[in-house]
Amino acid sequence: MNTAFLQVVQDRKLAHELRQVADDFEILDFFKQYGSCCFAMSAMLARILSEKGYAARVQGCYAEIKQNNGVFYIGYKGFVHEQQKEGHAVCIVDEQYLIDFGLGTLRKFYAEDFSHALACEISGVSPVLGNLDLDSGATITWRTDWISPMVSMELEHQLAAVERILSGYYDFQKNRMAYLIKKLFTGRNNPLAQPGLVSRVIAVPQTKRQKQDSELPVLID
Repeated sequence: MNTAFLQVVQDRKLAHELRQVADDFEILDFFKQYGSCCFAMSAMLARILSEKGYAARVQGCYAEIKQNNGVFYIGYKGFVHEQQKEGHAVCIVDEQYLIDFGLGTLRKFYAEDFSHALACEISGVSPVLGNLDLDSGATITWRTDWISPMVSMELEHQLAAVERILSGYYDFQKNRMAYLIKKLFTGRNNPLAQPGLVSRVIAVPQTKRQKQDSELPVLID
């Protein structure tokens, strides 16, 4: 994965940890599967970094991308896309850096080649949480003058799903080589249970439902 977005992180150890997490998420297809699920992605990243000893937390916000006379909103009230919730969430690390792993919506509705993740320093000037000049000439700004009440509700609602996804991530950490070899021969990743972030549940035959009692429902975008 292209981790040039981490150049802003001056702490070498933290930059290395973030680069490793980003690479692992890429290998596991987390950005492809959950990239539009900013609540889950931020919660997972905060959990992983907290376990590594960093002060990491999820912060509700919204974001705006400005270029020329146009503005594209991410998670702002009244500006949500199909199957999306109002609000946005990022991960704050050591009260110094903002890490956004939940930019999949931008790849769907703004630019197909938009970065999977971005990072910037905390501005320290409320209500601007952080801002970043993009290679395209646009500027992205994360703001907290409006935070959707959906943020806390979604984080709580998705807790069990996040735990299930993380269990797959931790299993990968223990069996990295075996996983990579298997992926090399199969050409794809093993599917992990998706969080309850979207609207429709795939119907399964009655005879198979008992086997899924202990599993999360299979959801589709």
